[in-house]
Amino acid sequence: MQRPGRVASVACGVALAVVAAAVTFGVLSTDDADGGRDGTGGTSRAVTGEAREVLARIEQAGLPIEQPILHRPETDPDHLLGEQDGYRSKLSFEDGRVDGGLVVDNDPGSVALGGVIEVFDTPREARTRAQQLQRDAEGIPTRSERAYVLRGVLLRLSPYLSEYQAEQYRRALDATPAPSASPTSDVREA
Repeated sequence: MQRPGRVASVACGVALAVVAAAVTFGVLSTDDADGGRDGTGGTSRAVTGEAREVLARIEQAGLPIEQPILHRPETDPDHLLGEQDGYRSKLSFEDGRVDGGLVVDNDPGSVALGGVIEVFDTPREARTRAQQLQRDAEGIPTRSERAYVLRGVLLRLSPYLSEYQAEQYRRALDATPAPSASPTSDVREA
């Protein structure tokens, strides 16, 4: 007869293996596993919860994630979630190392407080979105964010994080820096 503690330990190990497999294979594919329609009448794409799987991978790396918000089309401040030319999943989070009192845009869900995960159908769409955001922020250090891409996932990080802190996120996902027209400035030095 097995001891109850041993059974619980094995069950926990199996659960972690299942989560790791979901992260590795679920979000990095183009399946819309838990999708649905946003109800706007046919010009939209399925909205999924895939960004949660990416967040789980970041949390497993031990990064100080706080206040995650899985967005719905009606809560997405950019109004691109589920739209034909937008992303299919979005999650914003805070990083405990960012001093919210110094942040210009400190509304809940703001990339400036930590980061945003956006999941697209293709890597090209993710890179295009990163480049568009960088063009929009040109010359505005408080809007100049770091961006990393892994397949169809775009990880956008606060300009209030140091280069070293941003690198911790990049390594957690094994992502590559998004193409940039200019180097990202560090608002803490501005």
